[in-house]
Amino acid sequence: MDKKMPRNIDIELKENFSDIKNRHVKLLEAKRGCLIWTSLPEETRIAETCLKVPALEDINFRSSPLLLSQMTCERIEKMWNYRKKYRDDSLPCVSPRFGSGIIAGMITGNLTFSSNTSWITEIKKTLDDVINFTWGKENEWFDLVLSNLNYAAQRMKGKAFCALEGYHSPLEFASIIRGSDLYLDIYTAPEKVHQLLKNSKKALLWLYKKIDMNFYHYNPGVLAYHMWLDKGLNFLSDDAAGLISAEHYREFGLPYTDSILEYYCGGFLHVHTQAYHQIDNLRNMKSLTLYNWRQDPNSIKPVEILVDIAEKSGKIVSIYMTPNEIKANINILAKGRFIILTDCQDLKEQNTIIDLINNKAPIE
Repeated sequence: MDKKMPRNIDIELKENFSDIKNRHVKLLEAKRGCLIWTSLPEETRIAETCLKVPALEDINFRSSPLLLSQMTCERIEKMWNYRKKYRDDSLPCVSPRFGSGIIAGMITGNLTFSSNTSWITEIKKTLDDVINFTWGKENEWFDLVLSNLNYAAQRMKGKAFCALEGYHSPLEFASIIRGSDLYLDIYTAPEKVHQLLKNSKKALLWLYKKIDMNFYHYNPGVLAYHMWLDKGLNFLSDDAAGLISAEHYREFGLPYTDSILEYYCGGFLHVHTQAYHQIDNLRNMKSLTLYNWRQDPNSIKPVEILVDIAEKSGKIVSIYMTPNEIKANINILAKGRFIILTDCQDLKEQNTIIDLINNKAPIE
């Protein structure tokens, strides 16, 4: 899909936006190099001056449908008025967060909120019943999300990107509506699992196209997680990749996830560190542009296998590292393509890390 987007809009909440965007573009075409996103302790104080976002379960979305986007925009405006002078490669984005279940809820109409997330109830029926799940009709959650997105896009026009996160891959969506039984079904009824995945893909693309048609944004391109793209999908999650073998992912995950990314001409994939064994599959995903390693409890940190990531990923990879880890591994970082996220103690350390990345891991 080739979406036409405005190209003459600047981003007010980032100084030298054009120069930063050009660095992102250069990394896309480069063989090696790093982008760096930093944060400072002062941001915590700024966040404390903002009104605290209520627990999702306490928000009356019927009486205050735009509350979440209003408070999110206020927070982004305050935070990035401070951050906009950072010399790093970060870019501002506002994304109203309704919890990890919002996409599934927009398809099934079934959604429950807790304090900071959301989920749908599994379809407690046979595999055949789950395969034929109901979809194709807009519901209250679709209306709620689109009204919040369009409010945020209008308010932040020319200031920041606006996007919705939480998009599911077909495998992840299938695991949500089927539950853990899906992983047994892969062994006992593989053909039926493929049918479920095909139907999941159809339902997801129906929703994603609906969002595209009804989301009137002013983004000058796509901010795919932490990277500017001319076009692509800003966020796709494949948490289920960590729960199956590499062989099974090649059959039940990779082709379906890649087909979603192919429709969008590339994009970002969110995976967890318990899916390290999928690194070869991720490299072979033709339409994948970049992905991250989200740290899981009781799994090794990305920095501990940094050599493998640099040599085997074949993609741009986003990881978190401390300033000391960056200093100790700068020669390895220089061999791959990375987007590095880090927390600095003060402005001096921030400038030191930015200069180190630019000088020792240049984009080339």
